[in-house]
Amino acid sequence: MKAFLAITRVTLRQLLGGKRLLAFGLLALVPAVVMFLASRDLTETAVVERFHEAPVAIVFLIVLPVVALILGASALGDERRDGTLSFLILRPLPRSSIAAAKLFAAWAGTTAIVGMSAALAAAVVGIRIGDWSYIAPAAFAAAVSALAYNAVFLLLGYFTSRAVLLGLVYVFIWENGVTFAAASLANVSLFRIGLSAYAGLVPESLVQLDEVLGSVAPGAGGAVAKVLVVAVLAVLAAGSLLRRRDLL
Repeated sequence: MKAFLAITRVTLRQLLGGKRLLAFGLLALVPAVVMFLASRDLTETAVVERFHEAPVAIVFLIVLPVVALILGASALGDERRDGTLSFLILRPLPRSSIAAAKLFAAWAGTTAIVGMSAALAAAVVGIRIGDWSYIAPAAFAAAVSALAYNAVFLLLGYFTSRAVLLGLVYVFIWENGVTFAAASLANVSLFRIGLSAYAGLVPESLVQLDEVLGSVAPGAGGAVAKVLVVAVLAVLAAGSLLRRRDLL
């Protein structure tokens, strides 16, 4: 456990060092600013509808995938390209434990940033109409999708130095384009996993989110189960890659 926490702590410092944290922080503020400006002089119902339109879309279609992509791809990928991964795997630690610590660090960093982004946007709803009940579901949903994105991008970052470019293609062409055009592909969309968790916790949001979710059924339990399966498979795969590296 000490080794796991140590790897997590060092990885978080690496991922959020320099100007990266400032850039992410500014990006995370965008949904709240948009919500604040777009909700002036609206009725209570209109404020909630506006929140489920622009701010939620910005969080889940832009802020979340961008932050998760950069942190997830960097968690293992940067160490491999910098040559420091060899020093890490010299330690007598289970390779799956190293992979799990890397994934946990990426997820913790992503959740802190994107969860704050979602919570701040939802807090504007509270400021406008006095209803603060959207904060926890929004932050929870962001954390759920963050784990799925981080798991996928952790492996992508290990395989290629162009992980960020490929990830952006995936996010903005596949997730934001193809899966909207072909409703049958909604079930393989990572951001929709988090939205389904949110819709399960906030049923009235389905009025605005039903078309976006497509064939994905709302429900927090199902969403959590999906992302845990994705995370476990990613850790096992990354652990296997690290063990294979030992044999080279």
